[in-house]
Amino acid sequence: MGRPRDEKFDELVRSHARLMAAAVRRICGRRHRELIPDVEQEVYLALWKRLGSGKEIEHPTSYLYKMALTTALAVVRAHEPRGGAVPLEEAPAERPAAQPAGLELAERRRLLAEVLGQVGADEARALRAYLAGFSHPEVAELFGWSESVARHRIYRSLERLRAHADREGRKAHGQRAVGPA
Repeated sequence: MGRPRDEKFDELVRSHARLMAAAVRRICGRRHRELIPDVEQEVYLALWKRLGSGKEIEHPTSYLYKMALTTALAVVRAHEPRGGAVPLEEAPAERPAAQPAGLELAERRRLLAEVLGQVGADEARALRAYLAGFSHPEVAELFGWSESVARHRIYRSLERLRAHADREGRKAHGQRAVGPA
């Protein structure tokens, strides 16, 4: 039993190490670069445990990407004083300066969750990866799409997110949408 797991582990690490390392580096960033080796080891340990469970990994690229992101987020959050840095900070949902920062982040998360529920599965995957810091070419490679398809899916989902945020902002402030006469 141990031998096939060793071979499968080696194969997955060899073929996806660069992708997993990029995901870890993007989450850890400069601020937590000292955590990168520990996070990478945690990712490899999680993969080893998964292979030991006997469960098949149907989509290894997606699975390893998500595992690297969630592991990195967990480690970074554990080192942050109040729950930590979240890569969704850059979600394009502008709010008035009078609102508390915590509410602003919570509102952005809520808007993002609503939009992710409205877009197709591919657009949601592309948007999540983009907001986690992956570039258009990296998103394309990650999901096996052409770069133009990745760019299009990211663009469309970001446009929906912006439009939704604008509508919610107008609704919250009792304003009507102003359009061409």
